[in-house]
Amino acid sequence: MKRFMSVAMAVIMTAALCTASLVGSSASAVSSSALSIAPKKNYVIDPGDSVKDKLVIRNLDAAAPLELTMRVVDFTYTDDGGTPKLLLDPKVEQTTWSLKPYITLPEMVTIPAGGTKSVDMSVAIPENRGAGSLYSAIVYSTGAGGADNMSNVGLSASGVTLVFATIPGKVNEDLRIEKFGPYSKESRAYMGYFNVAEPQAMAYTLKNNGNVAEAPVGSITLKGWFGKEYRIDEVNPAKSLALIGQTRRFEACIKAKEQEEKRDSNVTPTTCISPGLWPGLGRGYDTATADLYYGQNGNPTQEIIKTVGFWYLPWWFIAVLMVVLAVAAFYIWKLVRKIRHALYGPQGKTRKKASRR
Repeated sequence: MKRFMSVAMAVIMTAALCTASLVGSSASAVSSSALSIAPKKNYVIDPGDSVKDKLVIRNLDAAAPLELTMRVVDFTYTDDGGTPKLLLDPKVEQTTWSLKPYITLPEMVTIPAGGTKSVDMSVAIPENRGAGSLYSAIVYSTGAGGADNMSNVGLSASGVTLVFATIPGKVNEDLRIEKFGPYSKESRAYMGYFNVAEPQAMAYTLKNNGNVAEAPVGSITLKGWFGKEYRIDEVNPAKSLALIGQTRRFEACIKAKEQEEKRDSNVTPTTCISPGLWPGLGRGYDTATADLYYGQNGNPTQEIIKTVGFWYLPWWFIAVLMVVLAVAAFYIWKLVRKIRHALYGPQGKTRKKASRR
């Protein structure tokens, strides 16, 4: 089983590197209306080995040539949602996961109007480099050194190629779950223990203390006192990565739109709809259990299990419950009066007997 999970994780890791979601803006990045590039490059390289590749760059402007400056920079993250940022300041300290020293490519390239050009690049890993994940970004800008005057900014997929390298071997894998529970995509925040809005998504936050980027897989199961059991198999629908040192939040719909579930597997189902949870006593106290796995090929598969509980109590249910409680209290009061009357008789006669004594 562990061997199977390790192989599966290796496949998922490769897919994750190819499909990691990176969003942002860059003032000097080349507009996507004029440039067509590969958004990501992914390699598996043994220590002491190298790979040679080509960057295919296309000028979409049929009227004018495109002069590009290319340079390698590191990138990191800005929040637990996975939003990365480029470290464009040339004086910034190199990250511990930097691939920058090992990438070779030309500084300048000119693409003719409406034309395409293949640019040679190589990635060489030294023999003494240990196993783990390394990554940096190739930034394309118009003019020489245009990006040097910029501070750290968000990453733009139109003017950047992300380069990931996985170095096989025994790695330090250490993912810790920091938070887990129902999640509101509208407010972009975890929901509470008592909820008046129906949870439509679950989320979990992982801290990566290892030296390799990880893409968790697994399942989340929701159980109540009554009603249907819900199982979420796409716990990482975007195949996103928890980068080295990153605290990353992963979100998954309890139920996604049916057309999203059935269409091409390359498109992730991210539009959540009502799963039809019954509130209060109709379903009861819900427990959610996350059973997550991660691990690189050749390393033991790691498992994370976390269970939380929550109530779904919408305002209409609270109102109905209050009415039911009020009616129940009224009939209990009437029953108490009836019992007292049977035992002691009318209150008036009771008082007269007491005064005669």
